[in-house]
Amino acid sequence: MKSQFWVYAAAAYNMALAGFHLGFWRLFRWREELPKLQPVNRGVLPVLNIMLTFVFLAVAALQVGWAREAGETPLGRVLLGVMAGFWLLRAALQPVFWAPLPRTTNLLFSLLFLTGAGLHLLALLPA
Repeated sequence: MKSQFWVYAAAAYNMALAGFHLGFWRLFRWREELPKLQPVNRGVLPVLNIMLTFVFLAVAALQVGWAREAGETPLGRVLLGVMAGFWLLRAALQPVFWAPLPRTTNLLFSLLFLTGAGLHLLALLPA
């Protein structure tokens, strides 16, 4: 039961990040900024963003629909481990690719992504 709480918490986190990604068009003014890119890059950014949003929502749906199995079956545990790795890698990439941002901003985003990794790792702990 305890691990199911963390599975649900990880699902909520993934849903929140999906919602954040849905706001990228407005947040980064893609209507004005994307036309400045080469045609291929102009298409790559929104497609990757849509696909990433889909992955976050699909994983969250699996976590909510099969919360017990997520923490107790080999496949569920692999899914949680993969998502923990995803968020750990995302945290590590933050200061590399967003170096021009203020250090505090990079630190806060890295902590946000480490939180995602932590939630998925906590869901792996035995109940």
